[in-house]
Amino acid sequence: MGSPFGLVVDDDPQVRFIFAEVLRNAGIRIMEAGSGAEAMALARLPDLAFVVTDIEMSDGDGLDLCRDLRASITARLPIVVVTGAAFSQADVAKAAGCDVVLEKPCSPMLLVATIKQLLEVATAHPAATNGDGP
Repeated sequence: MGSPFGLVVDDDPQVRFIFAEVLRNAGIRIMEAGSGAEAMALARLPDLAFVVTDIEMSDGDGLDLCRDLRASITARLPIVVVTGAAFSQADVAKAAGCDVVLEKPCSPMLLVATIKQLLEVATAHPAATNGDGP
């Protein structure tokens, strides 16, 4: 078993690269997905600790991805939505299953702090992480 990793999902390769690099520079292992379908395939990998996703993507949206993740074996996986165009939909995103909504442009420090906090909670409460719960 490897160390936990996160998944960054965005159909914009530049945004995906920036978020992934910010998290990698903070010492967090990251995989990337360019679509909700690709993200769902990767979400089934062992040791996935969290997902960061956009709301608006060309193959669907991050809200659909949140619902799909919650309905799958990753039901307790922490999900962070980072969005600009639909930031006013924070309540909708929470209802779809996301845990945290951050506004684009997102400060790298805020993104890293949010992820580290989620990882600390998961470490303190392992039953709340992917694959360890009921």
